[in-house]
Amino acid sequence: MRKAERTKALYAGSFDPVTRGHLDVVRKALATFDHVHIAIGANPRKERAFSLEESLRLIRGSVVELWPEAGADPDGPLFGGALQVGEYTGQSLIRYARVIGATHIVRGLREATNFGEEFNLHGLAERLDPSVPMVHFICDAQFLHVSSSTAKELDAIGEDIGWLVMPCVAEAFRARRAVAG
Repeated sequence: MRKAERTKALYAGSFDPVTRGHLDVVRKALATFDHVHIAIGANPRKERAFSLEESLRLIRGSVVELWPEAGADPDGPLFGGALQVGEYTGQSLIRYARVIGATHIVRGLREATNFGEEFNLHGLAERLDPSVPMVHFICDAQFLHVSSSTAKELDAIGEDIGWLVMPCVAEAFRARRAVAG
């Protein structure tokens, strides 16, 4: 049993919207793995605030806002190709991990209430394919209370969400409100 020569982590979630907490996990994954692939999945239990296409754009925009060195071209490679952004629908996380050649699956932990759900997902993923280990990163303390749901809820009542999300995401919420209002 040895480490893969080239590692590729799959970080999957709904990212609706991408938050500063998600980006903290991306930062840690980029420091750990050779390549990181962020993938948006559709959760049938959740109604999306942003379409998959909008979310893809917001992830890329957030990455470039936080790390300008990631790349200036909005559609070009991020960090010289070390970071990719995509989406997976109609297939399992494990199947998608195989398709993209992921050697690991990355998940973020914010608080103890996340642990039960992550523990179940870990067991399921291991049962489906034990060759793709799941790795968990705990968010930095400043991001422990940051979630997509919180961003949506605070935005809905007119509170500032700049501490939760990057400026491009806050602007997307403002634009959405302007169209609805």
